[in-house]
Amino acid sequence: METTFRICLAIAAIINLLPAILAFLPKKISTSYGVEVPDANYELLLRHRAVLFAIIGGVMVYSFISRTVYDLAAIIGLVSMVSFLILWKLVDGKINSKLLKVVKIDVIGILVLLFGYILFKIQ
Repeated sequence: METTFRICLAIAAIINLLPAILAFLPKKISTSYGVEVPDANYELLLRHRAVLFAIIGGVMVYSFISRTVYDLAAIIGLVSMVSFLILWKLVDGKINSKLLKVVKIDVIGILVLLFGYILFKIQ
């Protein structure tokens, strides 16, 4: 079951690391999220968001290598993805199709991470 959990961690890490690329490709933010970046203030916030994804993904990659932070990796991954879903609900779900795709990817990430974590914990 540990191997299954490690595979699930790898999948969740990829889900978190892909948007991290936007920290270095700010011109792709608008097309990736379907939102306009009106000024440097918004760009800074969105690029910083990308760096935070890199940190989350990095912890997951590290946990894939070293089991000492399995719990931490699962918790921060779940908090990140679940909080996005909660915030989505708080804006009444009124988001564009590209952000709705992010919601769907986060749901998949949550299910994958929970599945692997629960299997690992009950072994």
